[in-house]
Amino acid sequence: MTQLLSLRFNFSKYDQSEFFKLLGAGSGLGYRAWPKFGVVGVFMIWKSEEGAKKFFESKTFKRIQESCKEQFTVLMQPTSSRGTWSGFGNWRISDYEKDPKGIVCALTRATIKKKYLIDFWKMVPTISKTQKDYRGLIFSQGIGEVPILEQATFTIWESVQSMEEFAYTSFHGKAVQRVRQANGFKEQMFTRFKPIMTLGSWQGKNILAEYHVPEISTLNTVAEPVALPI
Repeated sequence: MTQLLSLRFNFSKYDQSEFFKLLGAGSGLGYRAWPKFGVVGVFMIWKSEEGAKKFFESKTFKRIQESCKEQFTVLMQPTSSRGTWSGFGNWRISDYEKDPKGIVCALTRATIKKKYLIDFWKMVPTISKTQKDYRGLIFSQGIGEVPILEQATFTIWESVQSMEEFAYTSFHGKAVQRVRQANGFKEQMFTRFKPIMTLGSWQGKNILAEYHVPEISTLNTVAEPVALPI
């Protein structure tokens, strides 16, 4: 963990990285106040395909691999986004066709105003319970910059329909709407992605292999990838 956190300085040296976040992980599904100390996430946005390739061939990435028992990376193209993250919102939206039946990744993050923290965290256990075994959910991991205050969830869904049903019609949607109406978010962002490549494994397997997402070694070209090693 200490070795990974020390890499923050190294990430800042990559001029091809347009935006990056080194993130802790929450326990359980979604996000939890109690951290998962053995898991660290890295979210990176690249200016070019070549810049991303150089990073995955770099000593920094090799050090990440050597420091980890396991690592899993999903390279993605953004298909839609609203809001900002630390002021960043300059996405180059992909021209990939939006397939409502294809799998979709979602990154939901928010900075919560301090006076709404208690109300927000009271709703989290019910949100996590709702998400557990939710139809169409492939993967979910809570990640965040600052415990309690700044939270994010990275999820992968079998279809846009499944994701939208959870996001808008479940208790999760009602909870987010309640906090939003109370102006409880200092900043928030919701971005959808098309997964186009993977590297490594999660809990012993490539969780997207059965959905025919190619591994990085089998695909030669990709435009402006966004990488999320977890």
